[in-house]
Amino acid sequence: MNVSAVISTFNNPSGLRMCLLGMLSQTISPEQIIIADDGSRRADYLFLNEPPFSSLPIETVWHPDRGWQKNTILNLAVRHCHGDYLIFCDGDTIPRRDFVESHLKHARPKTFLSGAGIDVPQYVYKTFTDSQITENTIFSPSFLAPAWPKARKHSLRFQPSIFENFLNVLTWRYCVLRGANFSLWRNDIESVNGFNESYGYGSEDRELGVRLRNNGVASRWLKFSLIQLHLSHTKSYIEPRLVRQQRWKIRKLFFTKQTQTSQGLATACERSLATEKNKYIYTPNQVIPQEPSLLRFEPRPPIETLVQTKGGRAA
Repeated sequence: MNVSAVISTFNNPSGLRMCLLGMLSQTISPEQIIIADDGSRRADYLFLNEPPFSSLPIETVWHPDRGWQKNTILNLAVRHCHGDYLIFCDGDTIPRRDFVESHLKHARPKTFLSGAGIDVPQYVYKTFTDSQITENTIFSPSFLAPAWPKARKHSLRFQPSIFENFLNVLTWRYCVLRGANFSLWRNDIESVNGFNESYGYGSEDRELGVRLRNNGVASRWLKFSLIQLHLSHTKSYIEPRLVRQQRWKIRKLFFTKQTQTSQGLATACERSLATEKNKYIYTPNQVIPQEPSLLRFEPRPPIETLVQTKGGRAA
């Protein structure tokens, strides 16, 4: 299957650099990597055009900084994805070398996958070298434990285990979608009109998961299979009152069975406010302005149709 990886970021070039070093080490490389940039300073990301990152199939979808609008930039990124299967992670995570392979191995028709990251404190990950990341040394408890003794409690997650499937069942959670680590078929996210752009920070990713479940898309929580490190940081942009309101709205979604959002994929480009001065997609060789064709949103056919056309299997 064709795979697109979407990496979200905002003013964190060092974190994104580590994330992309993790992508360089993947046993299976995605055909396309889209960086969904929620308004970062472009000058901080010039390293993307330099070795070794210039070898990656990177495109950067960007819009001006107008506050926290992660869902908007993610919708724009989805609009530019070529893949039939989409894998999402945040730019402050480092994927283990089998991250993409594990998402594909566990993919099922009409199902989204999600997992949790392992939080690593700043004083630890600031010491990581490029070679330690690309060689996956940082996923060894014996490497981390001298500086960070708590690493030992994650031993069963750092390295592949024969108990992986059993532990996934043991830690099963219903309908949890973590925006920093999830994947699904492109036609499934299109069927619910993508991310809800009316949501601010706080369970905005879980809202998508509930609408997917309401639309008949199953969920799989794979805590011990989809492994990444999360580079811990402060979150000064959190508004507790807004978070509580949004979580209450999500609870109501289970009962209303709502599947669609009016502020989603279909109209993402119109709300991006991209202008001739503020282009919104960058590749190593060109800058592409907003194109009229992107405003005509046509969901892809169901995955069963894609499978029959390609003569392959969905899982």
